[in-house]
Amino acid sequence: MLFSKRILVILDERPASRQALVRARLIAEQTGAALELIWNSEYAPWQGYEAELTELDNSGCRWQRQYDPSPLVKLVRQHWQRDHFGLLVKSCDARHTGPSLLAPTDWRLLRETPCPVLLVKNQRRWADGPILAAVNPLGNKANGQQHDQAVLMLATAIASQVHTPLHTVTATAMAMMGAEPELQSQALIDAAAEDALTRQLARWQLDPAHRHVGEGPPEHWIPAVANQISASLVVIGTHARGGLRGALMGNTAEQILDRLDTDIMVLRPGLSEALAPLLAG
Repeated sequence: MLFSKRILVILDERPASRQALVRARLIAEQTGAALELIWNSEYAPWQGYEAELTELDNSGCRWQRQYDPSPLVKLVRQHWQRDHFGLLVKSCDARHTGPSLLAPTDWRLLRETPCPVLLVKNQRRWADGPILAAVNPLGNKANGQQHDQAVLMLATAIASQVHTPLHTVTATAMAMMGAEPELQSQALIDAAAEDALTRQLARWQLDPAHRHVGEGPPEHWIPAVANQISASLVVIGTHARGGLRGALMGNTAEQILDRLDTDIMVLRPGLSEALAPLLAG
């Protein structure tokens, strides 16, 4: 069952945080997962959440709550070590602008949380728009292929659960003069990506409703496609770079996060085996 383990929900006093709780409750109702609510703020816990907590009681969901004002990334790490949860849900912080050697909290969560992370940006129902899976079929490394598989597995499972179409999106590199002949023509680059994606989907027996292949960079192409098709959720992988490398190079998922107006679910590498049962049968 999708997200059959506990779902960890991070809450605070911001109005956007209530959206995360509503989304988590809807997921729990669909999947039967238990919710663990963590109030992570120095403000008075649960003030203004009376209606949402009453809805939780009436929903029949299994849930518990606690107060923990510890630094968020440390808190999440400790909870993971104590008892692995299947999904982390949190409202998305304000857009991050300008370079900084200190990564925003949301970026650090994407880099360090072992399970899928859902950052909530609105309360639109996932059933009201397609689920968009971002993949890179031209990646040559085996772990990159496995990462794409995990993204597609999770996106397919969610689309099936909420009865909405699955779309894929692939950003291709720009044509470069002086490069190998197949890299000098954008049409050839896109065709190669289409062919690789076709083989990838056939190997995993997947048939999305639509495939969007176009010239990147991905941090611009993927949000543009998500907006064009009114996607309700974007599922994407991250390389989870940290330290100085992360500060200098960043992660594509982080750049996309700031340009999206819809919910985004992010997976770190190494989850394909854990998610394999999602498509069983």
